Amino acid sequence: MNKRLSLFPLVVFLCLGLVSSPLLADHHGKKDKEWLAESWIMTAKADAMPQLEKAMKAHVKHRQENNDPRNWKVYSPVFGDDLNRLLVRAGGITWEDMDSYRDWVQSSNVMEHWEANAGKHVAHYGHHLSYMDTDNSHWGPDVKYNYVWVTTHTIKPGHGSAVSNDIKILSDAAKAEKWPYHWGIGYSVSGENQVMIAIPYESWSAMAKPETSFMEMLAKHMKDKDKAKETMKRWASHFTHTHENVWALRNDLMPETNAR
Repeated sequence: MNKRLSLFPLVVFLCLGLVSSPLLADHHGKKDKEWLAESWIMTAKADAMPQLEKAMKAHVKHRQENNDPRNWKVYSPVFGDDLNRLLVRAGGITWEDMDSYRDWVQSSNVMEHWEANAGKHVAHYGHHLSYMDTDNSHWGPDVKYNYVWVTTHTIKPGHGSAVSNDIKILSDAAKAEKWPYHWGIGYSVSGENQVMIAIPYESWSAMAKPETSFMEMLAKHMKDKDKAKETMKRWASHFTHTHENVWALRNDLMPETNAR
């Protein structure tokens, strides 16, 4: 078992995978709204990653100079066989913002700048949208991070409600026991039915296994070790498969006001 499972209240549902969904970091908003996160994944052409990174930095700056209403963050994957990618993500947006942002893009002509510069280095695009579970997330506006460990769980047909119920049980336990981590939870809007969990870290050393495992924490909260084990077994039964990766926040590709 991956020791990340012992690192979080949502144990077997860890951090987010990003294969087909956006990172959950950076979302801060009132809980009485449905908050979304939009992301683009750009795969560079062969041997063109350095050029794409340079052009990306210039394009983000260009958007900022044109008063881009969104605060985009740039990430790159740390592990896997496909490292030739950049992920650009903006969180804390609403459905209405999708309309107003489309209008801003059309009126600002920023896509002309993209196509003339960064776009010519891109071989493939992925476009994704997710909605945020703010009630069960635990990610405040002051969280500092350089990495996000992300896991995507693909939900079995008919298990959607059960996943939501168990997420609340696990998240409530972690909050009640003051589990010393932050986490964000989101659900895919398109494609496969997935739940994504992201955990932020400032350093690699912060990812080390904690002194108290999640299972120990959950058993303490439930006052019943067997009940805690059964809860985690039930949680694991909701999914067909899971994908994980660590994504690095690329402060070097963002203007100072965007970086954190």
